[in-house]
Amino acid sequence: MTAVFDKIRELAGKVETGSTTELDDRARACRAAKESVKDAQALLESVGTQLSESWHGGAGESALSSLDAFKKNREDQAEDLEESAKSFEVVRDALAKAQSDARSKREDAEKLQAKLDNVWNDLSHGKGNIVFAWAQDKIVKAEALVLLADLQRAVTTYDAVLLAEGFKLRNRTGQVWELAGSEKRNPAEIAAIILREIPGLAALVAKNPKLDLALLKGDWDTIMRDPEVAQKIYDYFGFKYVEGGDFYTTGEHSVQSYLGWHDIYDKMEKLIGADLDRTSAQGDNMEFTDPKTGKQHRLELWKGSYGFGGAFGGEVGFYTRDAGSQDPSGYFSAAQGDDQIKVTQQIYDKKSGKVYFTNDGEGADGTDKRHFWNLAIRSEPGVHPEQLCQRATIEVRDTDLRDRIYNEMTRYAAAHPEENLTVTKVSDHPPVLGYDWKK
Repeated sequence: MTAVFDKIRELAGKVETGSTTELDDRARACRAAKESVKDAQALLESVGTQLSESWHGGAGESALSSLDAFKKNREDQAEDLEESAKSFEVVRDALAKAQSDARSKREDAEKLQAKLDNVWNDLSHGKGNIVFAWAQDKIVKAEALVLLADLQRAVTTYDAVLLAEGFKLRNRTGQVWELAGSEKRNPAEIAAIILREIPGLAALVAKNPKLDLALLKGDWDTIMRDPEVAQKIYDYFGFKYVEGGDFYTTGEHSVQSYLGWHDIYDKMEKLIGADLDRTSAQGDNMEFTDPKTGKQHRLELWKGSYGFGGAFGGEVGFYTRDAGSQDPSGYFSAAQGDDQIKVTQQIYDKKSGKVYFTNDGEGADGTDKRHFWNLAIRSEPGVHPEQLCQRATIEVRDTDLRDRIYNEMTRYAAAHPEENLTVTKVSDHPPVLGYDWKK
Protein backbone atom coordinates (compact mmCIF):
# COMPACT_ATOMS: atom_id res chain seq x y z
CA MET A 1 0.00 0.00 0.00
CA THR A 2 2.83 2.35 0.84
CA ALA A 3 4.14 1.84 -2.71
CA VAL A 4 1.06 3.55 -4.19
CA PHE A 5 1.55 6.65 -2.02
CA ASP A 6 5.28 6.65 -2.83
CA LYS A 7 4.48 6.51 -6.55
CA ILE A 8 2.09 9.46 -6.24
CA ARG A 9 4.74 11.48 -4.41
CA GLU A 10 7.39 10.50 -6.97
CA LEU A 11 5.25 11.53 -9.96
CA ALA A 12 4.23 14.81 -8.33
CA GLY A 13 7.86 15.56 -7.51
CA LYS A 14 8.94 15.02 -11.12
CA VAL A 15 6.32 17.42 -12.45
CA GLU A 16 7.31 20.05 -9.88
CA THR A 17 10.93 20.09 -11.13
CA GLY A 18 9.70 22.07 -14.15
CA SER A 19 9.81 25.85 -13.94
CA THR A 20 6.91 27.87 -15.35
CA THR A 21 8.82 31.04 -14.46
CA GLU A 22 11.80 30.04 -16.59
CA LEU A 23 9.50 29.10 -19.49
CA ASP A 24 7.75 32.46 -19.16
CA ASP A 25 11.14 34.22 -19.06
CA ARG A 26 12.16 32.31 -22.19
CA ALA A 27 9.01 33.41 -24.03
CA ARG A 28 9.64 37.04 -23.03
CA ALA A 29 13.29 36.74 -24.06
CA CYS A 30 12.20 35.45 -27.48
CA ARG A 31 9.90 38.43 -27.96
CA ALA A 32 12.52 40.89 -26.74
CA ALA A 33 15.02 39.41 -29.18
CA LYS A 34 12.37 39.62 -31.91
CA GLU A 35 11.99 43.37 -31.29
CA SER A 36 15.78 43.79 -31.55
CA VAL A 37 15.76 41.86 -34.81
CA LYS A 38 12.92 44.03 -36.16
CA ASP A 39 14.88 47.16 -35.18
CA ALA A 40 17.87 45.79 -37.11
CA GLN A 41 15.57 45.04 -40.04
CA ALA A 42 14.25 48.62 -40.04
CA LEU A 43 17.82 49.93 -40.02
CA LEU A 44 18.67 47.67 -42.96
CA GLU A 45 15.69 48.99 -44.91
CA SER A 46 16.79 52.56 -44.23
CA VAL A 47 20.36 51.85 -45.32
CA GLY A 48 19.12 50.00 -48.39
CA THR A 49 16.94 52.94 -49.42
CA GLN A 50 19.85 55.38 -49.10
CA LEU A 51 22.21 53.14 -51.06
CA SER A 52 19.71 52.38 -53.83
CA GLU A 53 19.27 56.10 -54.48
CA SER A 54 22.95 56.70 -55.17
CA TRP A 55 24.67 53.35 -55.75
CA HIS A 56 23.99 51.50 -58.98
CA GLY A 57 25.77 48.92 -61.11
CA GLY A 58 28.48 46.31 -60.50
CA ALA A 59 29.54 45.89 -56.91
CA GLY A 60 26.83 48.28 -55.73
CA GLU A 61 24.01 46.07 -57.00
CA SER A 62 25.73 43.00 -55.57
CA ALA A 63 25.96 44.71 -52.18
CA LEU A 64 22.28 45.68 -52.32
CA SER A 65 21.36 42.09 -53.17
CA SER A 66 23.36 40.85 -50.17
CA LEU A 67 21.65 43.46 -48.01
CA ASP A 68 18.23 42.22 -49.16
CA ALA A 69 19.23 38.64 -48.32
CA PHE A 70 20.43 39.77 -44.89
CA LYS A 71 17.13 41.59 -44.30
CA LYS A 72 15.16 38.46 -45.32
CA ASN A 73 17.22 36.46 -42.85
CA ARG A 74 16.17 38.92 -40.13
CA GLU A 75 12.51 38.47 -41.13
CA ASP A 76 12.88 34.71 -40.77
CA GLN A 77 14.55 35.13 -37.39
CA ALA A 78 11.75 37.38 -36.13
CA GLU A 79 9.13 34.86 -37.25
CA ASP A 80 11.00 31.96 -35.59
CA LEU A 81 11.33 33.90 -32.36
CA GLU A 82 7.60 34.70 -32.23
CA GLU A 83 6.66 31.06 -32.94
CA SER A 84 9.16 29.92 -30.30
CA ALA A 85 7.62 32.29 -27.76
CA LYS A 86 4.18 30.83 -28.47
CA SER A 87 5.48 27.28 -28.02
CA PHE A 88 7.12 28.14 -24.69
CA GLU A 89 3.82 29.65 -23.53
CA VAL A 90 1.87 26.54 -24.53
CA VAL A 91 4.31 24.36 -22.55
CA ARG A 92 4.21 26.83 -19.62
CA ASP A 93 0.41 26.66 -19.41
CA ALA A 94 0.41 22.86 -19.70
CA LEU A 95 3.08 22.61 -17.00
CA ALA A 96 1.15 24.96 -14.69
CA LYS A 97 -1.95 22.78 -15.03
CA ALA A 98 0.03 19.57 -14.49
CA GLN A 99 1.70 21.02 -11.38
CA SER A 100 -1.65 22.18 -10.00
CA ASP A 101 -3.12 18.71 -10.57
CA ALA A 102 -0.04 17.08 -9.02
CA ARG A 103 -0.24 19.22 -5.88
CA SER A 104 -3.94 18.49 -5.50
CA LYS A 105 -3.48 14.72 -5.94
CA ARG A 106 -0.54 14.63 -3.54
CA GLU A 107 -2.52 16.51 -0.87
CA ASP A 108 -5.41 14.10 -1.31
CA ALA A 109 -2.99 11.18 -1.07
CA GLU A 110 -1.46 12.55 2.14
CA LYS A 111 -4.95 12.77 3.68
CA LEU A 112 -5.74 9.22 2.62
CA GLN A 113 -2.50 7.90 4.06
CA ALA A 114 -3.10 9.73 7.33
CA LYS A 115 -6.61 8.26 7.45
CA LEU A 116 -5.26 4.76 6.88
CA ASP A 117 -2.52 5.21 9.46
CA ASN A 118 -5.13 6.27 12.03
CA VAL A 119 -7.23 3.16 11.33
CA TRP A 120 -4.32 0.78 11.96
CA ASN A 121 -3.01 2.88 14.87
CA ASP A 122 -6.44 2.68 16.55
CA LEU A 123 -6.48 -1.08 16.04
CA SER A 124 -3.05 -1.42 17.67
CA HIS A 125 -4.42 0.45 20.72
CA GLY A 126 -7.47 -1.77 21.05
CA LYS A 127 -9.91 0.48 19.26
CA GLY A 128 -12.13 -0.84 16.48
CA ASN A 129 -11.79 -4.36 15.07
CA ILE A 130 -9.81 -6.17 12.40
CA VAL A 131 -12.78 -6.55 10.03
CA PHE A 132 -13.42 -2.79 10.03
CA ALA A 133 -9.68 -2.08 9.60
CA TRP A 134 -9.37 -4.38 6.58
CA ALA A 135 -12.53 -2.91 5.02
CA GLN A 136 -11.13 0.61 5.45
CA ASP A 137 -7.80 -0.53 4.06
CA LYS A 138 -9.45 -1.78 0.86
CA ILE A 139 -11.55 1.41 0.46
CA VAL A 140 -8.56 3.70 0.97
CA LYS A 141 -6.43 1.56 -1.34
CA ALA A 142 -9.03 1.84 -4.10
CA GLU A 143 -9.22 5.62 -3.64
CA ALA A 144 -5.42 5.89 -3.75
CA LEU A 145 -5.27 3.90 -7.00
CA VAL A 146 -7.83 6.26 -8.55
CA LEU A 147 -5.66 9.21 -7.47
CA LEU A 148 -2.60 7.56 -9.01
CA ALA A 149 -4.46 6.94 -12.30
CA ASP A 150 -5.64 10.57 -12.40
CA LEU A 151 -2.11 11.83 -11.75
CA GLN A 152 -0.63 9.54 -14.42
CA ARG A 153 -3.20 10.88 -16.89
CA ALA A 154 -2.24 14.47 -16.02
CA VAL A 155 1.46 13.68 -16.50
CA THR A 156 0.76 11.90 -19.81
CA THR A 157 -1.21 14.91 -21.07
CA TYR A 158 1.67 17.22 -20.16
CA ASP A 159 4.19 14.86 -21.79
CA ALA A 160 2.11 14.94 -24.97
CA VAL A 161 2.16 18.76 -25.10
CA LEU A 162 5.88 18.75 -24.33
CA LEU A 163 6.53 16.31 -27.18
CA ALA A 164 4.50 18.26 -29.75
CA GLU A 165 5.93 21.68 -28.88
CA GLY A 166 9.41 20.22 -28.39
CA PHE A 167 9.40 19.01 -31.99
CA LYS A 168 8.60 22.55 -33.13
CA LEU A 169 11.25 24.14 -30.92
CA ARG A 170 14.00 21.62 -31.58
CA ASN A 171 15.22 23.51 -34.63
CA ARG A 172 14.48 27.00 -33.31
CA THR A 173 15.28 28.03 -29.74
CA GLY A 174 15.21 24.43 -28.59
CA GLN A 175 15.71 24.31 -24.81
CA VAL A 176 12.15 23.38 -23.88
CA TRP A 177 13.10 19.86 -22.80
CA GLU A 178 15.57 20.94 -20.12
CA LEU A 179 13.57 23.94 -18.90
CA ALA A 180 10.42 21.89 -18.52
CA GLY A 181 11.97 19.34 -16.16
CA SER A 182 12.43 16.54 -18.67
CA GLU A 183 15.35 14.97 -20.44
CA LYS A 184 15.53 14.91 -24.23
CA ARG A 185 13.95 11.66 -25.31
CA ASN A 186 15.41 9.11 -27.66
CA PRO A 187 13.42 7.82 -30.68
CA ALA A 188 12.19 4.73 -28.78
CA GLU A 189 10.67 6.90 -26.06
CA ILE A 190 9.07 9.19 -28.66
CA ALA A 191 7.57 6.14 -30.36
CA ALA A 192 6.25 4.96 -26.99
CA ILE A 193 4.53 8.31 -26.31
CA ILE A 194 3.00 8.30 -29.80
CA LEU A 195 1.74 4.73 -29.34
CA ARG A 196 0.34 5.76 -25.97
CA GLU A 197 -1.80 8.37 -27.76
CA ILE A 198 -3.47 5.84 -30.08
CA PRO A 199 -6.16 4.86 -27.51
CA GLY A 200 -6.95 8.58 -27.14
CA LEU A 201 -7.34 8.90 -30.90
CA ALA A 202 -9.59 5.85 -30.93
CA ALA A 203 -11.72 7.38 -28.16
CA LEU A 204 -12.14 10.61 -30.14
CA VAL A 205 -13.25 8.64 -33.18
CA ALA A 206 -15.58 6.46 -31.12
CA LYS A 207 -17.36 9.55 -29.72
CA ASN A 208 -18.74 10.32 -33.16
CA PRO A 209 -20.75 7.50 -34.84
CA LYS A 210 -19.98 8.97 -38.28
CA LEU A 211 -16.25 8.80 -37.59
CA ASP A 212 -16.57 5.26 -36.26
CA LEU A 213 -18.22 4.24 -39.52
CA ALA A 214 -15.61 6.15 -41.55
CA LEU A 215 -12.85 4.25 -39.73
CA LEU A 216 -14.43 0.93 -40.60
CA LYS A 217 -14.58 2.01 -44.26
CA GLY A 218 -11.06 3.44 -44.22
CA ASP A 219 -12.49 6.87 -45.10
CA TRP A 220 -9.64 9.04 -43.80
CA ASP A 221 -10.90 12.16 -45.56
CA THR A 222 -14.00 12.18 -43.33
CA ILE A 223 -11.94 11.37 -40.23
CA MET A 224 -9.45 14.18 -40.90
CA ARG A 225 -12.25 16.73 -41.26
CA ASP A 226 -12.96 16.35 -37.53
CA PRO A 227 -11.00 19.23 -35.88
CA GLU A 228 -10.09 17.32 -32.70
CA VAL A 229 -8.87 14.22 -34.51
CA ALA A 230 -7.05 16.23 -37.18
CA GLN A 231 -5.23 18.34 -34.56
CA LYS A 232 -4.13 15.28 -32.57
CA ILE A 233 -2.82 13.53 -35.69
CA TYR A 234 -1.01 16.70 -36.76
CA ASP A 235 0.55 17.20 -33.31
CA TYR A 236 1.97 13.68 -33.04
CA PHE A 237 2.40 12.41 -36.59
CA GLY A 238 2.70 15.67 -38.55
CA PHE A 239 0.04 14.84 -41.16
CA LYS A 240 -2.77 17.24 -42.00
CA TYR A 241 -5.53 17.46 -44.60
CA VAL A 242 -5.58 20.45 -46.95
CA GLU A 243 -9.28 20.68 -47.74
CA GLY A 244 -8.95 23.30 -50.49
CA GLY A 245 -6.59 21.08 -52.48
CA ASP A 246 -8.03 17.73 -51.32
CA PHE A 247 -4.66 16.28 -50.33
CA TYR A 248 -2.61 15.42 -47.27
CA THR A 249 0.71 16.99 -46.35
CA THR A 250 3.08 17.13 -43.36
CA GLY A 251 4.31 19.73 -40.89
CA GLU A 252 7.95 20.54 -40.18
CA HIS A 253 7.68 18.91 -36.73
CA SER A 254 6.60 15.51 -38.11
CA VAL A 255 8.21 12.28 -36.92
CA GLN A 256 9.98 12.18 -40.29
CA SER A 257 11.81 15.40 -39.43
CA TYR A 258 13.35 13.58 -36.48
CA LEU A 259 14.26 10.44 -38.44
CA GLY A 260 15.92 12.19 -41.41
CA TRP A 261 16.66 10.11 -44.50
CA HIS A 262 18.54 6.94 -45.43
CA ASP A 263 18.48 4.83 -48.60
CA ILE A 264 17.12 1.91 -46.61
CA TYR A 265 13.81 3.78 -46.25
CA ASP A 266 13.17 3.41 -49.99
CA LYS A 267 13.83 -0.31 -49.72
CA MET A 268 10.94 -0.55 -47.25
CA GLU A 269 8.33 1.04 -49.55
CA LYS A 270 6.60 -2.25 -50.39
CA LEU A 271 6.16 -3.00 -46.69
CA ILE A 272 4.20 0.23 -46.22
CA GLY A 273 2.16 -0.28 -49.38
CA ALA A 274 3.91 2.25 -51.63
CA ASP A 275 4.71 1.87 -55.34
CA LEU A 276 6.89 4.83 -56.29
CA ASP A 277 9.13 6.24 -58.98
CA ARG A 278 12.13 7.89 -57.31
CA THR A 279 15.28 9.71 -58.40
CA SER A 280 17.79 7.18 -57.11
CA ALA A 281 18.31 5.08 -60.25
CA GLN A 282 20.81 2.23 -59.83
CA GLY A 283 22.04 3.74 -56.59
CA ASP A 284 22.85 7.10 -58.22
CA ASN A 285 21.50 9.95 -56.08
CA MET A 286 21.29 13.71 -56.57
CA GLU A 287 23.93 14.72 -54.02
CA PHE A 288 26.57 17.43 -53.86
CA THR A 289 28.98 18.94 -51.33
CA ASP A 290 29.44 22.63 -50.55
CA PRO A 291 33.22 23.18 -50.96
CA LYS A 292 33.16 26.07 -48.47
CA THR A 293 31.56 24.22 -45.57
CA GLY A 294 31.94 20.55 -46.47
CA LYS A 295 28.21 20.09 -45.88
CA GLN A 296 26.56 17.48 -48.13
CA HIS A 297 23.14 18.05 -49.65
CA ARG A 298 20.71 15.56 -51.13
CA LEU A 299 17.57 16.16 -53.21
CA GLU A 300 15.13 13.36 -53.94
CA LEU A 301 11.84 13.22 -55.82
CA TRP A 302 9.06 10.63 -55.56
CA LYS A 303 5.73 10.07 -57.31
CA GLY A 304 3.32 7.16 -57.37
CA SER A 305 0.78 5.29 -55.26
CA TYR A 306 0.52 4.93 -51.48
CA GLY A 307 -1.53 2.94 -49.00
CA PHE A 308 -1.53 -0.28 -51.03
CA GLY A 309 -3.01 1.50 -54.04
CA GLY A 310 -5.57 3.54 -52.11
CA ALA A 311 -3.88 6.91 -52.67
CA PHE A 312 -1.45 8.71 -55.00
CA GLY A 313 0.77 11.76 -55.01
CA GLY A 314 4.35 13.00 -54.88
CA GLU A 315 7.17 14.27 -52.68
CA VAL A 316 10.16 16.60 -52.90
CA GLY A 317 12.69 16.11 -50.09
CA PHE A 318 15.87 18.03 -49.24
CA TYR A 319 18.38 16.73 -46.71
CA THR A 320 21.81 17.66 -45.38
CA ARG A 321 24.80 16.01 -43.70
CA ASP A 322 27.34 18.11 -41.80
CA ALA A 323 31.04 17.78 -42.53
CA GLY A 324 32.60 15.24 -40.20
CA SER A 325 29.21 13.84 -39.19
CA GLN A 326 29.35 10.73 -36.99
CA ASP A 327 25.96 9.55 -38.24
CA PRO A 328 25.80 6.19 -40.07
CA SER A 329 27.00 6.20 -43.67
CA GLY A 330 24.25 7.28 -46.04
CA TYR A 331 22.20 9.04 -43.36
CA PHE A 332 21.05 12.65 -43.94
CA SER A 333 19.22 14.98 -41.59
CA ALA A 334 16.12 16.93 -42.63
CA ALA A 335 17.20 20.34 -43.97
CA GLN A 336 16.77 23.09 -41.40
CA GLY A 337 17.07 26.88 -41.24
CA ASP A 338 18.35 28.57 -44.39
CA ASP A 339 19.00 25.17 -45.99
CA GLN A 340 15.26 24.66 -46.34
CA ILE A 341 13.60 25.04 -49.72
CA LYS A 342 10.37 26.67 -50.86
CA VAL A 343 8.63 24.25 -53.23
CA THR A 344 5.52 24.51 -55.36
CA GLN A 345 4.79 20.95 -56.53
CA GLN A 346 2.21 19.85 -59.09
CA ILE A 347 1.11 16.28 -59.79
CA TYR A 348 -0.53 15.90 -63.20
CA ASP A 349 -1.73 13.21 -65.61
CA LYS A 350 0.83 12.13 -68.18
CA LYS A 351 -1.66 11.66 -71.04
CA SER A 352 -4.14 14.48 -70.59
CA GLY A 353 -1.98 17.01 -68.76
CA LYS A 354 -4.75 17.44 -66.17
CA VAL A 355 -3.37 18.85 -62.91
CA TYR A 356 -4.60 16.76 -59.97
CA PHE A 357 -3.37 19.12 -57.25
CA THR A 358 -0.73 21.71 -56.34
CA ASN A 359 1.08 21.96 -53.01
CA ASP A 360 2.34 25.54 -52.73
CA GLY A 361 4.36 25.25 -49.52
CA GLU A 362 1.52 23.77 -47.44
CA GLY A 363 2.79 22.21 -44.21
CA ALA A 364 5.58 24.73 -43.61
CA ASP A 365 5.62 26.52 -40.26
CA GLY A 366 4.81 30.22 -40.38
CA THR A 367 4.24 31.97 -43.72
CA ASP A 368 7.59 31.56 -45.50
CA LYS A 369 6.56 28.21 -47.12
CA ARG A 370 10.06 26.82 -46.50
CA HIS A 371 10.28 23.16 -45.51
CA PHE A 372 12.54 20.16 -45.91
CA TRP A 373 9.74 18.08 -47.44
CA ASN A 374 6.92 19.04 -49.81
CA LEU A 375 4.47 16.14 -49.74
CA ALA A 376 1.03 15.89 -51.34
CA ILE A 377 -1.07 12.70 -51.26
CA ARG A 378 -4.71 12.29 -52.31
CA SER A 379 -6.76 9.32 -51.07
CA GLU A 380 -8.04 8.09 -54.42
CA PRO A 381 -7.43 4.49 -55.56
CA GLY A 382 -6.25 3.11 -58.88
CA VAL A 383 -3.68 5.75 -59.92
CA HIS A 384 -0.21 4.34 -60.65
CA PRO A 385 3.26 5.94 -60.97
CA GLU A 386 3.50 5.47 -64.73
CA GLN A 387 0.34 7.60 -65.16
CA LEU A 388 1.78 10.54 -63.23
CA CYS A 389 4.14 13.42 -63.91
CA GLN A 390 5.57 15.86 -61.41
CA ARG A 391 6.71 19.42 -61.97
CA ALA A 392 7.86 21.96 -59.45
CA THR A 393 9.69 25.19 -58.76
CA ILE A 394 12.30 25.27 -55.99
CA GLU A 395 13.34 28.53 -54.36
CA VAL A 396 16.50 28.55 -52.22
CA ARG A 397 18.49 31.04 -50.13
CA ASP A 398 20.97 32.18 -52.80
CA THR A 399 22.06 31.64 -56.41
CA ASP A 400 25.09 29.58 -55.33
CA LEU A 401 22.89 26.89 -53.78
CA ARG A 402 20.43 27.16 -56.69
CA ASP A 403 23.25 26.60 -59.20
CA ARG A 404 24.62 23.60 -57.30
CA ILE A 405 21.19 21.97 -57.24
CA TYR A 406 20.69 22.80 -60.92
CA ASN A 407 24.08 21.34 -61.91
CA GLU A 408 23.43 18.13 -59.96
CA MET A 409 19.93 17.71 -61.39
CA THR A 410 21.14 18.24 -64.97
CA ARG A 411 23.99 15.76 -64.38
CA TYR A 412 21.51 13.20 -63.11
CA ALA A 413 19.10 13.84 -66.00
CA ALA A 414 21.88 13.37 -68.58
CA ALA A 415 23.07 10.15 -66.90
CA HIS A 416 19.53 8.70 -66.80
CA PRO A 417 17.58 9.75 -69.91
CA GLU A 418 14.87 7.21 -69.05
CA GLU A 419 13.87 9.52 -66.17
CA ASN A 420 12.72 12.13 -68.73
CA LEU A 421 13.74 14.94 -66.37
CA THR A 422 14.21 18.51 -67.66
CA VAL A 423 15.58 21.30 -65.48
CA THR A 424 15.65 25.09 -66.01
CA LYS A 425 16.82 28.17 -64.13
CA VAL A 426 13.75 30.34 -63.54
CA SER A 427 15.13 33.50 -61.88
CA ASP A 428 17.98 34.95 -59.83
CA HIS A 429 15.82 37.25 -57.69
CA PRO A 430 14.63 35.20 -55.91
CA PRO A 431 16.91 32.24 -56.78
CA VAL A 432 14.54 29.68 -58.35
CA LEU A 433 14.87 26.63 -60.57
CA GLY A 434 12.15 24.54 -62.13
CA TYR A 435 11.86 20.99 -63.38
CA ASP A 436 9.43 18.65 -65.16
CA TRP A 437 9.68 14.92 -64.43
CA LYS A 438 7.81 12.70 -66.89
CA LYS A 439 9.18 9.24 -66.12
